[in-house]
Amino acid sequence: MSLSPDPWPHTVTLEEALQMVITARQQYHTVHTQVQQLREAWATQYAILLQDEALHKQTVHQVEATLRALAVEIYQSTDRKEIAPGVKVREMTRLIYDPQEALTWAMAHQMALMLDVKAFEQLAKVTALPFVTRTTALQATLSPCLPGEQSASTAIQEATSKSMPQGTSPASTPNHVDGQETYGSHGPLEDVV
Repeated sequence: MSLSPDPWPHTVTLEEALQMVITARQQYHTVHTQVQQLREAWATQYAILLQDEALHKQTVHQVEATLRALAVEIYQSTDRKEIAPGVKVREMTRLIYDPQEALTWAMAHQMALMLDVKAFEQLAKVTALPFVTRTTALQATLSPCLPGEQSASTAIQEATSKSMPQGTSPASTPNHVDGQETYGSHGPLEDVV
């Protein structure tokens, strides 16, 4: 399987280019749907492990914060920066200032100035500035669903129906939405039974 598109050996017509995009999108959506289904299945299969990971991560953050606070307390009472093996305290310089005063100073001294590009371009679009040149750039846009192409949701539904065990339907197959097991378009499992 090639991971990069084949170079076009000849001039391509508009119709050929459209068909190539449709085919490439369909192939992508098929593989993307399979990957999504595998991810969901994996997450469902290992839900307890993933919950444990999240809980342990939160615990690590909490105990590390406690250790840091204790290290600062010890430093403040002893002036020792080496608290324990792997635990040190460093002094960090923090600057506290009024941003408006800092801007006034920067403008007066012509230092530390930087253009806010987004704000400037918004102004330049509605204000005639003598040093701004307006040009027109061409950009082709492609519809997410070209004529003759199935929409992504239709392709996903077809791929899902192809991957379901024989004799099942989306309504009889469990889904997991926000951690709750549901069947088809119904609500939580207990609402269906």
